Amino acid sequence: MNRQDIHTINDFNKRMCQPTLHPLIAVIDPVRLREGDRLRFSGNFYAVYFKHTQCGDRCYGRRPQDFQYGTLVFAAPGETIRIDREDAIQEGLTGLLFSPELFSQKSLVFKKTDYTFFAYKDNESLHLSLQERHLVQDCMEHIYTELQHDVDRFSLRLIAVGLEMLLDNCLRFYERQFIVRTDINRQNLSTLDNALESYLSQTGKKSVEQGVACIRHSLPSLSSAYLSDLIRVETGKALTEYIRIKMLECIRIRIQSRNQPIEELAEEFGFYEPRTLLVLYHKLFGQRLEEHTQIANYNLN
Repeated sequence: MNRQDIHTINDFNKRMCQPTLHPLIAVIDPVRLREGDRLRFSGNFYAVYFKHTQCGDRCYGRRPQDFQYGTLVFAAPGETIRIDREDAIQEGLTGLLFSPELFSQKSLVFKKTDYTFFAYKDNESLHLSLQERHLVQDCMEHIYTELQHDVDRFSLRLIAVGLEMLLDNCLRFYERQFIVRTDINRQNLSTLDNALESYLSQTGKKSVEQGVACIRHSLPSLSSAYLSDLIRVETGKALTEYIRIKMLECIRIRIQSRNQPIEELAEEFGFYEPRTLLVLYHKLFGQRLEEHTQIANYNLN
C-alpha cells in the first residue's frame, strides 16, 4: 500500500474507524483493520507501537541476546508509520499516536531531548522482556483509561503524566538493552576508534565536526542518535566530548614523539587558541602540556 498523508489525529481515527477521544492523542489498534490490510502513513505525529517480528527480526534488529516478548518501534514526525493487521495484540493495546504539542506540557517540556529513541532506525528497535512488555502495556492502558473521560482542564495534564511514565520506562529498557549487548557495543566501539585513529593520523587540519562525520561513516548501519547513546553508555561521554578526548590523546603522543609546538597543535586540531588546548590537556591528564614541550610561555593560572 502506498504511503498516505494523514494530517490530524481525527483523520487517523476516521481511517481506523474509531472515535476521537482527544484531539492530540490516539490509540493504535490494528484489530480495526481488515484481515491482511496495511496502513502506511506519515504526518506531524510521534508514534510508539509494537511490531510483529517473527518473520522480520533482522529488519527490527533483534539479536540472539535480546528478549523475545515484544518489539517496540518509535517514529518521529514526518517518518512513515506502518500498521499491519498482524501486529494486533490480543491482551492489550498495540500503540499510541500523539501530537508534538504534548511535549509542551510542563512535565515533558524539559524531557523531550532525553527521548533520543525517536530518532533511531527501525533496526534499533526495543526488544522487551515479558515484565517490560506488561509495564509498557499498563502505561498505554492508563492513558487509554484517561481518554475515556470527558475532556476537562485536567485531561491534558494527566495524559502528559501517563505519556511521561511510558517514555521514561522506554528509556530505562533501552539502557538495559545496551547493557545486554555489551559485546556487540564493544565491537562497534573498536570499529569507530580505528576509524577515528586513522582520521587523526592524517595530515591537515582536524575538527570535532569532521570526527563526528568520520565515526558515522564507519558505522553507517547505526543512526546518529543510537551511535551517540552507545558511546554515552559505554564510555560515559557525549560524542563530541569523546572525540575531543581522542584528539588530546593524539596530541599527547605527538608531544612525546615529536615535541611539536603548542601553536601548531592547537591550529591543526581545531583549538581557537593555545590556552584552550593547555587547559583541556591539564584537566584530562593532570599534567601541564608545557612540561612536555620547549614552549612554556603559557600560564594556566
